[in-house]
Amino acid sequence: MVTLPFIKTNLISIDIGFRNIKVVEVELGRRGGVFIKNFGIVATPPGCIKNGAIKDVKRVTSEIKRTMGDINVRAKNGKIVMSGTNIISRIFVIDRIPGEDLERLVRSTISQSMPIDLEAHQIDYKVLQEFQEGGVSKIKIFVTAVLKSIIQSYIDILTDLGLKPLSVDIPANSTAKFFSREITISQDETWFKKKRFGNLNQDTFAVIDFGSETTIVNILKNKVLEFNKVILRGSSNLDEAIAAGIGKDLDKAERLKKIQGLVLPEINVGDTQEKIYNSVKASIDEIVRQMMQCFEFYEKRCYGERIGKIYVIGGGSLLKGLRDYLEEVFQVPVYPVGLLSIEGIQINKNLDSERLNFLINSVGISLNN
Repeated sequence: MVTLPFIKTNLISIDIGFRNIKVVEVELGRRGGVFIKNFGIVATPPGCIKNGAIKDVKRVTSEIKRTMGDINVRAKNGKIVMSGTNIISRIFVIDRIPGEDLERLVRSTISQSMPIDLEAHQIDYKVLQEFQEGGVSKIKIFVTAVLKSIIQSYIDILTDLGLKPLSVDIPANSTAKFFSREITISQDETWFKKKRFGNLNQDTFAVIDFGSETTIVNILKNKVLEFNKVILRGSSNLDEAIAAGIGKDLDKAERLKKIQGLVLPEINVGDTQEKIYNSVKASIDEIVRQMMQCFEFYEKRCYGERIGKIYVIGGGSLLKGLRDYLEEVFQVPVYPVGLLSIEGIQINKNLDSERLNFLINSVGISLNN
């Protein structure tokens, strides 16, 4: 989103989420490789983030500084990824007017179609496609807008940590950098999926980031991000639904969710198990319904193609039975992705590999492409 001149060196990547803060120290290679030296994950102080804005920079900075000390961070340069709840993204198809400056054309379109103060927002856009329709030249563009005040709150954190700010970025860009690289999937799984679903066009695919408070839908075509939408529902909604359904507190509900997930035992199903399953399924069905709307909008309104496969990332993607359910609903292969699946990423062998899936965004912003 806002990128300062890049320096090839060790750096700190920070991802501040509603529930957790992830701090990663990475070492950058000359050919785009990334070595994860160390990381720490800590709970986000309650009430410090609202709609993507940092409301209490001091408390957040204090927690990050403590975590950096715990993992013995030495790097002096920092990148940070902002929360996705207050990032506006749109796709526009506009007529290409000969002789008209493209940036003026884009800003004119934004001012007419997006109810935002252009001066108060950082506006970025990229051209996705140029084509002819009915003899008229058209351009498809992807636009993102974020309040400058929100960006500044994230820069303030890097500065207060004593780090040189290199960039403030959005989760969609982090995802796009990851998925521009080769992804390793086992031959057995590839063969099985092809046998079940046939030869679908997999040049257009979705990446679904299942977070605590949000589910982010990204659609890429030929490894280029073409659509992004934040669904304001996440895994915490499942906890709330279970707690309400069986009369337990949220911590107990979360533990039960992790044990049972979206799977109903076939034998001797108890009343509690059935209530848990129904609560989880109802919450997932609402997220799936909004995912379907995103896919349909992309195909019909954004000149997109049918989604050929889905990758799932984020802590919520570990829910038992989720992948099978998504395959049943969308009738496309669904693959889990972790850091070890991505080309050019190496991990310190002494790190806890089971927690690496939570670092997708924080490592993604460190990538050059």
